[in-house]
Amino acid sequence: MSLRLKMILGIGAILLLVIAGYAIMTVRSQSSQVRALTEREAELIALLAERAIARAMTAGKSEEVQGILEEIGEVPYLAGIRIVDPGGRIFRSSQPAERGQLLGRQPHPPVDKGAGPGNEAQDRSVVISRPILNRQACYTCHGQDRTALGFLNVRLPLPSAGSQVAHQWTFIILPAMVALVAAGGLIALYFTLVMGRRIESFSRTMRRVEAGDLTAKVPEEGRDELGRLGKSFNTMVVRLADAQRRLENRHAEEIRRAEHMASLGKMAAGIAHEINNPLAGMQNCVKTLFKGARDDGQRLQYLSMLQEGLGRVGRIMGQLLDFAREAKPQLARTDLGAVIGRCLSLLEHEMAVRNISCSLAVESELPILLADPHQLEQVFLNILMNAMDATPEGGRLDVSARLRHDREGPFAEVKVTDTGMGIPAEDLSRIFDPFFTTKEVGKGTGLGLSVSYGIVRAHGGLIDVQSEIGRGSSFTVTLPVRAGGGGDGSPDSPGGR
Repeated sequence: MSLRLKMILGIGAILLLVIAGYAIMTVRSQSSQVRALTEREAELIALLAERAIARAMTAGKSEEVQGILEEIGEVPYLAGIRIVDPGGRIFRSSQPAERGQLLGRQPHPPVDKGAGPGNEAQDRSVVISRPILNRQACYTCHGQDRTALGFLNVRLPLPSAGSQVAHQWTFIILPAMVALVAAGGLIALYFTLVMGRRIESFSRTMRRVEAGDLTAKVPEEGRDELGRLGKSFNTMVVRLADAQRRLENRHAEEIRRAEHMASLGKMAAGIAHEINNPLAGMQNCVKTLFKGARDDGQRLQYLSMLQEGLGRVGRIMGQLLDFAREAKPQLARTDLGAVIGRCLSLLEHEMAVRNISCSLAVESELPILLADPHQLEQVFLNILMNAMDATPEGGRLDVSARLRHDREGPFAEVKVTDTGMGIPAEDLSRIFDPFFTTKEVGKGTGLGLSVSYGIVRAHGGLIDVQSEIGRGSSFTVTLPVRAGGGGDGSPDSPGGR
């Protein structure tokens, strides 16, 4: 059973009890009032009859007493009027057939104790018994030895009273039932429009929170209990969301730490392999030179090999140093198209060997940038070399540079697209992390893209990647164009990551 139905039934039951109690009390009060009025009416009839009988007896017209009783008995709502002797025998009656009979009731109160008029209410009638006192005027006929000569008994039925009570009952109960039904309908309508809507909103929001949506909020309507409850619920959800966010951040940080440690191990193995190979060759050259070279040409060959090995080790150390300190850009007026052209010229021979074709499209409206040309050259070389490594079986590279206008201002956009193997979706968010690489040990240190990202960020730009397995990847470098032909080189410039 829903809360709405429970409240409606509960309030309806309470209203029913209250209305029923009020109706019973009202009917009882009306019944008591009707009975009291009937008793007063019977006493009035008894008093008038007593006076009429007393005048007739005083005047010596005792034969008129029976006529007086019969005449009074003709009143439609009067059941009967009698004169009863002290022994309870009917002496005179409005119904002559009752004369001489004993009054079939309990003995009357003793009159020698000076009792007043007695009232006796039967189930369906009101009976008034008034003593007929032996006054001085009665001494001639009745003597002085008795206090009362008998009793005047008046019996007034209550059918009229009962009908009034029934009328009152109908008059009260029926409107009460109608009022109860109307009140129930109004309560149901009010609960549905005011309380039910808010409770249903609570229920929907709690279901959303239970399903894990910690952005759900309850409308904080009003300052009543439900409004305060909604405010407390929203505060609780915000705290839960904050706790979940902190927990997720901590968990993500621990995962990143573990990944970095794993990447660091891979990087160490790669660096050891990269350095070990030239060192082994250099040691062989040194041993040969110590033994003595056969001629100058052989000695020069070994010295060249030593120089090449040292250069290779130096380049690896340079990459590590670049990653560690992220050198500040040395800003100068830079032709972005020329920088990209130089990078492609340096890789032209390697691309031909790998059977990779390349196209370059530079927009004529591309402005001169204020940037570090050597660092940008390093960025594009890293991206192009990664694209070449992704197409070991040959393929195509498309390089384009254009001017793009955004809400934040003009930007130079360079896009490098390859037709290589693509990057798995789970790795896309990690490719700019330091030490992360998908290449085999010895094929790379995982610092190229990380260093490139730092350089682009130092120029106030953005580097992004889109990839699909089997269809290739697309790297996009966006650099801001400042008024006057350059940027400020701040990492926090618009467009920074």
